[in-house]
Amino acid sequence: MEQVRLAAACIGCPAGTARIFLGATLGAILFAWLGLSMVQAAAIEVRGVLKVIDGDTLELQGQRLRLQGVDAPELAQRCWLKTRLYDCGAVARTALLDLTAGSEVVCRTLGPGPQGTTLAHCTAGGYDLAEGMAYTGWALPNGAASARYRTVEADARKARRGLWRDRFVAPWDWRAGERLPEETN
Repeated sequence: MEQVRLAAACIGCPAGTARIFLGATLGAILFAWLGLSMVQAAAIEVRGVLKVIDGDTLELQGQRLRLQGVDAPELAQRCWLKTRLYDCGAVARTALLDLTAGSEVVCRTLGPGPQGTTLAHCTAGGYDLAEGMAYTGWALPNGAASARYRTVEADARKARRGLWRDRFVAPWDWRAGERLPEETN
């Protein structure tokens, strides 16, 4: 019965075309299924010994992972607090160290990230690390950020936590060469 329906789909085709049509259809279905399976397999969980690289990058099992949805100051970046410059990139790194201290860190990879990293959603003891960095004010939501991260960041700004205590250059602008006026003197 199945072959009759497939043959009807190819009315006017030469004899034997129904089998080719059936083979091509099954091949396309198999290819689509395998493609989906490969995408699902690409999103893997990574656990292991943690190394914090900077405020939005960590290393697990030798793999560099970038927190999806936030951007923290670069390690060499400096910010302004009251009357002086300080190393806000190093402080952001310390904030991520604090959020991960003593907790099991689990990351679900999402795909390729900047500078040879892999984007990931990471938790420490079940707590979303990107959200934690936005909450403390040591990372800003980026273009891939969820509405939740933007709300948390707005609360940090209002409470003047982290970077929001005084002046700073957004990390993406700093990487593009922008600096605080005090850094150029």
